[in-house]
Amino acid sequence: MHEVLAISDIHLGDKDCQANKLLKVLKKEKAKTILIVGDLFDHHNLNRLNKTHWKVLSKLRKLSKKSKIIYLIGNHCFLKAEFMSILLGFDCRDEYEFDIKDKKFIAVHGDIFDIYFSKYKSITEFIIKLYYIIRHYTPFADNFFKLLRKKTESLGEKTSNIKENAIKYCEFNNKDSIICGHSHKPEHEHDKFEYINTGSFCEEKSSYVTIDKKGKVNLIYLD
Repeated sequence: MHEVLAISDIHLGDKDCQANKLLKVLKKEKAKTILIVGDLFDHHNLNRLNKTHWKVLSKLRKLSKKSKIIYLIGNHCFLKAEFMSILLGFDCRDEYEFDIKDKKFIAVHGDIFDIYFSKYKSITEFIIKLYYIIRHYTPFADNFFKLLRKKTESLGEKTSNIKENAIKYCEFNNKDSIICGHSHKPEHEHDKFEYINTGSFCEEKSSYVTIDKKGKVNLIYLD
C-alpha cells in the first residue's frame, strides 16, 4: 500500500476527461491518503457530467471510508474549500502539508504560481468562457485547440515560471518537496528541492504520482 496517491486536473464534465483511466487507477492503487491536487471538476454546471464521471465521484466517496482523501482547491473550483467539503464529503483545503519519515512535503494546485494567470485573471477567464462556447457550437474546434495548445505550451511555461515559483514557495515554507498540478505537464525533478507535477487526466497521456513509506516519489504514465 502506498502512503500517498496524488492525482490532479481530472476535469469531470469536460469531453476530454479520461474518467475510465482514473477509475482503473483508483481500483489498482491502494493508498492511505488520496491527494487530489485541484480541478476535480471542469465547470460548475454538473449537468455536464456523464455516467462515468459520476462513477468517479461514487468511487471516491467509497474510498473515503478507508483512506483519507484531501482535495485541494484549483482555479476551476466553483466553491470555497469549506463548501466543497460539504458537497464532496471529504476534506477540502487550499494547501496540504505532510511528512513521510524525515521528508517534508507541501501540496498546492499551482495556479498561484502562474504569473500570467494571476496577473491577467479577467482576461484568462474571458478566454476560457469563449473557449467553451466555441467547443460547444463548433464540431471541429477540438483539433484546432489541441494544435494551438501544443504550439503555445512552451511559451506559456516560460511566461508563467510555474516551476520556478513553486520551488521558491517550497523553500520559503522550509519543505523538501512540493506537489502541484495546474499545468497538465507531468514532471519530477529533484535538485536542492523536489518538484513534482502530477500531470492530468484530460490529456492524451494521463499520469499520476505515488509516494511510498520511505518518501520515494514515482511519477507514473498511462498509455
